[in-house]
Amino acid sequence: MSTATLTQNRQKPVGQDDVVKAVTERIVRGDLVPGQRLVEIELCELLHASRGTVRAALRELDRDGLVELVPNKGARVRVVELAEALQLLEVRMAIESLCVSRAAERITDTDVERMRQLAQDLKQRAEGGDAVGYAECTGAVFQLYTAIADLPVATDELNRLRARNARHRFRQTYRPGRARVSLPYWLAIIDAICTRNPAGARAALQRLAKNIEQAMTDMASDDRPFAVLYPGT
Repeated sequence: MSTATLTQNRQKPVGQDDVVKAVTERIVRGDLVPGQRLVEIELCELLHASRGTVRAALRELDRDGLVELVPNKGARVRVVELAEALQLLEVRMAIESLCVSRAAERITDTDVERMRQLAQDLKQRAEGGDAVGYAECTGAVFQLYTAIADLPVATDELNRLRARNARHRFRQTYRPGRARVSLPYWLAIIDAICTRNPAGARAALQRLAKNIEQAMTDMASDDRPFAVLYPGT
């Protein structure tokens, strides 16, 4: 076998940034849930990373507030209480307002077609009671308008904030009737971006934020376990 072939077959080393990104994405998707232990050896096998790389990544995630390093017990996905979650929401919306405003300024006709199609998908998911599909659609809308805005620093920060608030976000996702309640707010954001109305997009996002804040506060008063509140999720 030639040297060139050996080079082609050699896998690219998995670095610290790769592990941080992979764990963050799993928290955002809900594959890793608040309070769940993160076992180093399991992450090494899952991500094909060295023990030292995983350990360094967990320290970085701890500094970012996504993971908690507990003495003598290892790492776990951090649990965020309501007061902090509301602060995270406020900061997130300040940054996200910039993104929706910029998206409304930069959107192309092709992007408008994609955004309008997502609006139709949202309606279908909400009317069909498909909570998981609806959450995926709102995620797709978020990804599209942040991509159109083309503000990588803001997008990276938003992804970290979304990950830190994963517990509260998923409790809302599976709340009965939540999709129908939030649908008009999302449609208003989409419409403002598609009609190239930056001020309208910011205002629509702020209305959604107020609704989310109220929903988070209401749910916090019910301290029953998540599985009891939403069986089968």
